[in-house]
Amino acid sequence: MVVRERILETALKMFRTYGVKGVTMFDIARDCGISKKTVYEHFQDKQALIDEGMQQLLTNHINYFHECLQTTDNAIEELVRNMKYITNMAKTMNPVMLHEIQKYHPDTWRSIESFKSDNVLCNIKKNLKRGMAEGLYRQNLHIDIVARMRQLQLEAAFDPEQYPADQYEMHEVMEQVTAHFILGIATIRGHKLVNQYLQIKEEE
Repeated sequence: MVVRERILETALKMFRTYGVKGVTMFDIARDCGISKKTVYEHFQDKQALIDEGMQQLLTNHINYFHECLQTTDNAIEELVRNMKYITNMAKTMNPVMLHEIQKYHPDTWRSIESFKSDNVLCNIKKNLKRGMAEGLYRQNLHIDIVARMRQLQLEAAFDPEQYPADQYEMHEVMEQVTAHFILGIATIRGHKLVNQYLQIKEEE
């Protein structure tokens, strides 16, 4: 791995674990086993590391959502797999990171907000349309309202004010709200698949 990639990977891991505010360029250099000067040779400042790290995270999400759409048999399998992806990500992410980015790095936060509207909300709507076409979701769903409701569920799960980290495990919150969401929009035929996929998930 080239030095620049190693710096970015280390920084992103530290941001996800400790948040962005308390992590210094010295901390990143120390964990990389290099000098702070070397870090600055590759990144102008911590803001540049935060921007590129977040962009990498968002790109990974986009790539996974696209792959999931292409490789799943139906909308419910797609939704459950997306939930498992987000849940696994949540296990390794301190929600303080997003809170601090919103508070102290408004330009970076704007790119995250754009991602929510341009990708997350769009993908939710695609999944709803797919499930309705497959007869797995109820035909009377108001797609714009239900999609926004799902987006708000996801955002709330990452909000430490809604689900304080000392009281809730984020991955458990995600699993609960997603199961509730799917069962609420699924047809009787869809419910059978939901139970099947959730059972598979529990066994894993």
